[in-house]
Amino acid sequence: MTDLSGPGAGTSSGPPSTRTELLNRAVRRLRAADRPAPRRTAEWMLTEVLDCDRARLYAHPERPVPPGPAERFEAMTERRVEGEPLQHILGHASFHGLQLQVSPEVMIPRPETEHVVERALACIEDTERPRVLDVGTGSGCIALALKHERPDASVHACDVSTDALSVAQANARALELHVRFLEADVSADEIPRRVPRNLDLLVSNPPYIPDAEADTLPAVVREYDPAVALFVGEDPLHFYRSLSDWGQELCVPGASVVFEVHPEYAGEVVGLLRRNEFAEVRREDDLGDRPRVVWGQIPRSAPG
Repeated sequence: MTDLSGPGAGTSSGPPSTRTELLNRAVRRLRAADRPAPRRTAEWMLTEVLDCDRARLYAHPERPVPPGPAERFEAMTERRVEGEPLQHILGHASFHGLQLQVSPEVMIPRPETEHVVERALACIEDTERPRVLDVGTGSGCIALALKHERPDASVHACDVSTDALSVAQANARALELHVRFLEADVSADEIPRRVPRNLDLLVSNPPYIPDAEADTLPAVVREYDPAVALFVGEDPLHFYRSLSDWGQELCVPGASVVFEVHPEYAGEVVGLLRRNEFAEVRREDDLGDRPRVVWGQIPRSAPG
């Protein structure tokens, strides 16, 4: 790593601030703005600017920071004070052990979605070379996590947003993970021919927030995540109806479908899959004890 704050740094207008001074000023600004975890946030931003880890940051707290990096850090602090998500400021987010590029074009990956990945991996645990489709891939977080854990899998991912697909493709290149991306709208009247068939797993974190709940969301979500990735309109089951149809059309008998869900509508998604004759339909809570994942299977034989 390149350490940008050597002992000889200085400016013509006065001595530069030390690491400790910059951190403490940022913490005060973030705390006054009521931003969560102000010191940890400041540390994340300063380690990004200095291209060092936290241990090296504190190994020499008295070292002065050159004017350029110091100005960049202060600009980042101001962006966070104004409410911009830390992940957008850093340009990346962590998800299931991977570092992913994020931008305003995609929803920032949430820790809750890691439950979807874990359930999906469990569903294909005994399947050799599984064929997987991630619908509404966004940053590519689910598809790339699955491919990282199951290199033998043939993983496809689709999204209606070409901007989101560009971010997902960039993440795949950076991580050197081979995922096939394509543009497709799960709400379309017909399933596009280019969407893969004979799937062993269909997985999705679709938009599931009713428009009426927009004002209840934290500003950092409502103002910075793309609306197309969040809101479903008036029918909270809209995308699950389409995903159910895709599952029945695209999956082989015994295949699994795994969906992230709105906690308030998890029971309705379970009911939808059962009415559509999916087998072994279940739901799972997240670490906050809220229903987060619903999954089921394509029957191995016709009912009756």
